[in-house]
Amino acid sequence: MHVSTLLTAFAATFSLTTASPYPRAATPLSDFLLVTTTQCPSTANPSTLANVSATSLFDPYDQKNYLLRLIAPGYGSLPRFNITNGDLHTAAVGPEGVGNYVYNTTGTVTAGQELQLSPAVEPAGNLALKNGYLLTVNGQEEGWTICDGALSAQLVCTAVQTAHLRGVG
Repeated sequence: MHVSTLLTAFAATFSLTTASPYPRAATPLSDFLLVTTTQCPSTANPSTLANVSATSLFDPYDQKNYLLRLIAPGYGSLPRFNITNGDLHTAAVGPEGVGNYVYNTTGTVTAGQELQLSPAVEPAGNLALKNGYLLTVNGQEEGWTICDGALSAQLVCTAVQTAHLRGVG
């Protein structure tokens, strides 16, 4: 297992709000990519990030749940993500190209596990985008890492080690 110093999500559309002493209702963020970068601290401008890798859905053995893997430049298409009710989700074709589903993070994300997305409705989760671009678990952007998975894939995992996940639009 090796650590990526910054895993982030760039929001394609997000609004900046002015500081206020009163809490505001969170607007669901939508239509962003998930990428990794070694740059820490991060910036809201994705064109200035160092060592960026995109992520894609991955089901090495036609399993029900998809995983997120890092991919090299030139990949044909990338999933666009949304966060609603603490869950990260995206639309995708099912295993072996059968059916169309909305894949959701599998409930509460916990340390030491691969980030998985299920084609079923899941309970409220604990994910959010901090500053409009850092994917957090329970408000913490630290704890993401890259782990070795099936078929030599590099997967997005949660761990105790420091890493960040970033959203980009």
